[in-house]
Amino acid sequence: MRTETIGSLAKPGRRTFLSAAAAGAFLTLTGCTAAEVRNYEIGAAEPGGFFSEFSALLAAAVERSGAGFRLLPRTTSGTVQNLELLRNGTVPLALALADAARADPAGLYAVGRVYQNYLQFAVPADSSVRNLNDLKGRRISLGPDDSGTQFAGRRILSAANLTPDDVDIHPLALAEITGALADGTVDAALFAGGFPVGAISAGTAAGGSEIRLLELNEELEMLQRRYGAVYKAARIPAGIYGSDTEVDTIGVASLLLARHDLANDVVGSLVEILVSQAAELVPAESVGAQYLDARSLIYTSGLPLHSGAAAAYRSLHG
Repeated sequence: MRTETIGSLAKPGRRTFLSAAAAGAFLTLTGCTAAEVRNYEIGAAEPGGFFSEFSALLAAAVERSGAGFRLLPRTTSGTVQNLELLRNGTVPLALALADAARADPAGLYAVGRVYQNYLQFAVPADSSVRNLNDLKGRRISLGPDDSGTQFAGRRILSAANLTPDDVDIHPLALAEITGALADGTVDAALFAGGFPVGAISAGTAAGGSEIRLLELNEELEMLQRRYGAVYKAARIPAGIYGSDTEVDTIGVASLLLARHDLANDVVGSLVEILVSQAAELVPAESVGAQYLDARSLIYTSGLPLHSGAAAAYRSLHG
């Protein structure tokens, strides 16, 4: 490259100037520059769980859409940590279970309700444990610390008239659950997601314990009396994890949340992607209630919509 030097500064020559002008014209015609591609982290959860899988699918959908920004899923402990990261400005987007978000909604704004999570309490298939009352004095997992599963799990224990002192709580990651049930590290473990949860199915297929899910319909009634419709009746069908019977359990919505200062155009684009690419946002081999249409996304358990989301839903509704 030829340059002309004036004092200690290098001045571009005419050929350099023309090359730069041509490059600028090309970028203008193609409608993109490196500066225009914005990166936004989204608080997800541990690998193998629903939040992790969904955030990866959403990031891929954003990339396909050419929206002019990227989503970067961030591995976290789950809902409780995600809410903290969102409030302190570490991430502009996060996934969270609705019960924890509703418990302290200050500063939280919803992009939409995306899926129902199924709370699933597992014991070894040959366990003598038949209900939550049988867990008194036993070692259990309610999921990782700072997870939404643990938040809901403590409420479920209370609904069964158990306190954390009545059990020995041992936090486990999803990938550890089936092995821990098989070797007796824990007697029961709570996890959440669609059905089946991939990490649990993979664990049982790899030689972990065959599992059985506990019925949670009595605990659901108490939770609804205390906290309202944020907890819903849900059912795991026969055939999941090798079970030959249906199991009544508890459903709680998962929400996509955003900071109030995230640009409206970003949030609006996310709404459009959630609706238009719903079929591509279903985690592999996972079944459950999907809320990815404009009429269902807006039911956000009482949390206010982000202004960009509200505008997008108004547009979609005509």
